[in-house]
Amino acid sequence: MAFLLRLAAFAALGLSAVEARAVVAHYMLYRLDPNTDHARRDVREALAVGFDGFAMNMGTPGANWSTSAIDQLFAAAKGTNFGLFFSFDTAQHKILADHFAVLEQYRDHPNYMRAGPDNFPIVSSYGGYANTSDWAHFKSTSDIYLIPNLDDTRPGGGDTGPYYTSPAEQLSQYNDIVDGYFSWESAWPQSIHGPENISSAGDQAVMNFARSTSKSYMMGLSALQYKNLFGDSWYRVGEVNLPQRMGQILEMKPEFTEFMTWNDGGESHYIGNMWPEAYANDLPEILLYANTEQWPHYGWQPLVTSFIKAYKAGVPASQMEPPKGKQAVGALWYRGMLKTCTEKVPRNIDAAVDSVNYAIVLPKRPSKGLQVRVSSGGRVLSTVRANPGLNYGAVPGMRVGRQVLELLDRHGKVLMSATSPSDVTNATECNFNFNVVGLEKERRWH
Repeated sequence: MAFLLRLAAFAALGLSAVEARAVVAHYMLYRLDPNTDHARRDVREALAVGFDGFAMNMGTPGANWSTSAIDQLFAAAKGTNFGLFFSFDTAQHKILADHFAVLEQYRDHPNYMRAGPDNFPIVSSYGGYANTSDWAHFKSTSDIYLIPNLDDTRPGGGDTGPYYTSPAEQLSQYNDIVDGYFSWESAWPQSIHGPENISSAGDQAVMNFARSTSKSYMMGLSALQYKNLFGDSWYRVGEVNLPQRMGQILEMKPEFTEFMTWNDGGESHYIGNMWPEAYANDLPEILLYANTEQWPHYGWQPLVTSFIKAYKAGVPASQMEPPKGKQAVGALWYRGMLKTCTEKVPRNIDAAVDSVNYAIVLPKRPSKGLQVRVSSGGRVLSTVRANPGLNYGAVPGMRVGRQVLELLDRHGKVLMSATSPSDVTNATECNFNFNVVGLEKERRWH
């Protein structure tokens, strides 16, 4: 009965059940070297994770390097079912007419992602709450499926602003313009007074409003937000933000999910590749705290694959399963230094916890008596029972030295483990990006 009710809700939005469970990854349009296979690898690797497409963040519409990257991505997607659509970054470039001029060049491409009863090209955004008349103009003159991000980023806005607390008041002016709403700020807690878990209350309010006006809703999923760029350093919690948010999305069942991001090193929430040509010349300072050689985040990918499978099946986190052919998947993540660091201290540091963080997904019928053991600096911090579905924890008490995550059988033998490639230190310079290590099999299961 519940499934039939969901289908009825999707039909009211003009969405099929398949469209209504699309998962995309936010993709920053940076320089891509046309003499490499970097675009092809991004598309194929994202497909392997289970993503339906990329929301291409366009901040410099019309620039030669941007057009080149777009061309390469469409060429890489050709012959696959991988979709691409534009996310207009109005924080970087406010003139919507310039963004739409680029859209017109690509909207008819076979891999341009579409939605709705009329199968219109999707257009999203980062920002744009102040562009009501421009959105209205382009919506009336161009056939698009518009699902913008209208978070109010002015002082007093963000994830505590009226967009989330009074969506009817904030968004009613868009009722005749948009096809759905996408929320960005709610992917992380504000956490300005100390450690705080992610909440879905704001998302629920906006989604309820969207549904009441027959609009769709796209919910953001992210692991953390940390930057040390342009003289500013900022942290928004990432201890177990990723698995907590997965659980919320699986419970709420929004029509779309956007993972933030595939490749944004500047805010440290990348899950895919950071190509050198994108950063070495234009943004070299990012490479000092985020790169895929020293701080790869690939270890999160199997967890996202499990999430996507559960999301499309409409089941909760307790029913997440490992990808096909895997007995279990998981990851360990941690910071490389304690939060007593004294140089380049990020704003919002009080939200951080010195913890060893993990997530493990087990099948419906795992071996009996499985346990998860977490060790730090040679000391066992926690040993807990492992259950079917998603298991996760932020274990406090991280110490200097090696960090270890282990999945044990009922006899205490190690089945799978993840061990830190570099030790936690007492370094004075802060870097709140995470080291992420995937869980690997240690011995044959019985």
